[in-house]
Amino acid sequence: MIFKCTWRAAACALTAVAWLGGFSTSAQALDLLGDYQKALAYDPTFQTALAERQANLASATQARVAYLPEGSISNQRLQTDTSDRRTLTLTQPLLSLERIATFRMAEPREAFAEATFVGKQQDLAMRLLKGANAIILANENLKLNAAKMAALDQQALAAKAKLSLGQGTITDQRDIEVKAAQAKAQQLNFKTALDVAAKQYAAMTGARPKVAEFVLVQKDRSLQLKSAADYVDLALQNNPALQAARYAERVAELDVDKTTGSLFPTISATHSQSKSGSTSVQYSGITVNMPLQAGNFYARESVQANYLKAKEATRDVEEKTRLEVEKLRAQIETGSELLTIQQDAIAAAELSLEANQKSYEGGVRSAVDILNATQTVFQVKSDFVTAATSQAENLLGLAMQTATEPEVAVTTIMRFIAAE
Repeated sequence: MIFKCTWRAAACALTAVAWLGGFSTSAQALDLLGDYQKALAYDPTFQTALAERQANLASATQARVAYLPEGSISNQRLQTDTSDRRTLTLTQPLLSLERIATFRMAEPREAFAEATFVGKQQDLAMRLLKGANAIILANENLKLNAAKMAALDQQALAAKAKLSLGQGTITDQRDIEVKAAQAKAQQLNFKTALDVAAKQYAAMTGARPKVAEFVLVQKDRSLQLKSAADYVDLALQNNPALQAARYAERVAELDVDKTTGSLFPTISATHSQSKSGSTSVQYSGITVNMPLQAGNFYARESVQANYLKAKEATRDVEEKTRLEVEKLRAQIETGSELLTIQQDAIAAAELSLEANQKSYEGGVRSAVDILNATQTVFQVKSDFVTAATSQAENLLGLAMQTATEPEVAVTTIMRFIAAE
């Protein structure tokens, strides 16, 4: 569209600025994947996940060595001894229901460690995207508001020109000045929001981001979605939070077996060698140990209750996973339609602004109408950014629920933001 402005219609620059003040169409690409990899090495919250994973894997290793031989060395002096007695004892468990259950815990404990770790990776990816969206929203609002400020400045010049020629009113000029002052105040708020968002992002990646790269292109974003049932099936099979709950339930079940096994006798092969002075005694044989501890019986009731708790927790996670996937699927479908509608709203708002401008020149509309139309253009474009960033978060959430690899999901979201 070509605009022609004269000193009598200087206010028509408002329309030109509003049209030119849209979303960025070219900028250095946002490297969200690179920032995610930086965050994996820097983010303090995620570093605790690394330590947690090591602890869980160590617990699995401890369970795996439950059936290895045990040894002990003691140094004592009995009343009948004339010198210290040194005793070496080696024991190899042969039959122990408690140890068998402990050994079987190794695999689910290790799987639990990995599933929990994947969940922490997903959490980092979502936190990073939310941080990126905060920068994008502040960045785009800054540019949109700057365009609005420039348009209001042009409108103020036109209002002064009209007033000097006796064609305008002092009210129009004051209304424009008020709106211009409000826009300038908003600009300060947006700058603060951008600075805060950049610092929060840097707290995860360890480096201040290049905010100029955080732009949202106003383009159609076509999405091909599977059915809700397909997504639910994928989530029930692969969701890391659900997998972690299932493995925790399995560990709790084996803990019941372990506690039950502690009530039964254990059979071990034993070799003992004792030496006191010149006297040496050796013994090799089978040892049967019969536990007689009432506490073990009541401990079984406790772990049985914990198992039932873990079982219900798994069912709870399954239900929540199903509902979350269905909700995200519906929100993404609605979000796609909403983005299309908002793009139409942007075009309509810009046309409305242009029409109000022409009517204002013809004396049909007032400056207030122009100001309202300008605000509408700003608002619908800002709403588009908000809707698009929310859509990105929903897409990432659905990918995480269905256990898409975090790096693959982040790459997909990066392309969605760039409208590739």
